[in-house]
Amino acid sequence: MRFGTAFAATLSLNALLAAAAPAATVTSSSATGASTPSATATSTATYGAGAPAFAKVVKAKNPLNILLTNDDSAFSANIRATFYALQTAGHRVLMVAPFQNQSGKGGTVVLPQNLTTTAPNRDGTVAAGGPYADRNQTDSSIRWFDGSPAAALLWGLDQEAPGFFNANDTNGGVNLVVSGPNEGNNLGPFIFTLSGTVGATYTAVERGVPAIAFSASTRPRSYTTLDFNNTQDESIQLGTATANFVTRFVDAASNFPYGKSSAKLPEAVGLNVNYSPLNTNCTAADFKWKQTRLTGGAIVDKLVVGSNGLPTYQDLVTSAVNKCNSGDCFLPGETNVVAVGTCAASVSVYSTDYDAPLLTTAPVTPALGKALFQLNNA
Repeated sequence: MRFGTAFAATLSLNALLAAAAPAATVTSSSATGASTPSATATSTATYGAGAPAFAKVVKAKNPLNILLTNDDSAFSANIRATFYALQTAGHRVLMVAPFQNQSGKGGTVVLPQNLTTTAPNRDGTVAAGGPYADRNQTDSSIRWFDGSPAAALLWGLDQEAPGFFNANDTNGGVNLVVSGPNEGNNLGPFIFTLSGTVGATYTAVERGVPAIAFSASTRPRSYTTLDFNNTQDESIQLGTATANFVTRFVDAASNFPYGKSSAKLPEAVGLNVNYSPLNTNCTAADFKWKQTRLTGGAIVDKLVVGSNGLPTYQDLVTSAVNKCNSGDCFLPGETNVVAVGTCAASVSVYSTDYDAPLLTTAPVTPALGKALFQLNNA
């Protein structure tokens, strides 16, 4: 299991977070990254926001300024479907995602080394040689940046959002960062630190912007394959579920105000959401939503030598990666909830305060104090 692979009771949101369905197949513009519906015998549907596929998207009572990103690139089907679903809900959405697949970068900030891109994007719809920061020529709210997910997030906050949202505050008027849905689950503390999709959110949280990471058990897929007439289109189901969670959570949180955040998350806190695999027996409308914790059934790596003589990794479950030092230890682990054979969506609350709790540090304090005293008085 790797990055991009693989509340205590069921939330009342479950009945409201219905999945949606899609419309026309699309063809891409190789120069612009734009897409238009192809003519088919069964389709005259609207492309993008407002398409019949998004009929089950819940309308927001409290529309937000949302910055959307991921680590799979701006050309992933999952992020495009989510972009349109959030717009359909009534949110104001700016997408700034990596130009290339940047999975596994965590929160590292990797900036462009050239003024222009040196390779085409992952599905060949945008040629090499364009600016390191560019946009879709038919929809300027779809933008990309040739850097890591955290770098794309920061570029969005500092360079793109202020003009887009007509704001001059520190974070460009962004109320919420949504990252994903990732092509592959991001479950447990070890994968949490590796994932670029999650890394973009904890970077946002550290900037003071509420953020939610979404990850799904899906394979890489181009946005050009989105079918806006197919009610079972995987990415549009996930986009609808994602938009509906954002809307329902934000609207519900308005009844429990704290702080000054329009997105109703406390400072230094984010959410990590994971979806079970979709199949004929599990659509996004069937998800049972549960609050979870990062630990519990989670894995870390073990290196072994493969049959080809080269090192490879295996999953290893240890007590250390699953130790509950803080939070509600009675919550189920997200890895166990989003297991193969289930049909669930997990929601884990994380904090960017990485200090160990007082009770955890207590056994270390005497020895640490003695060592520091000796070092300071040598």
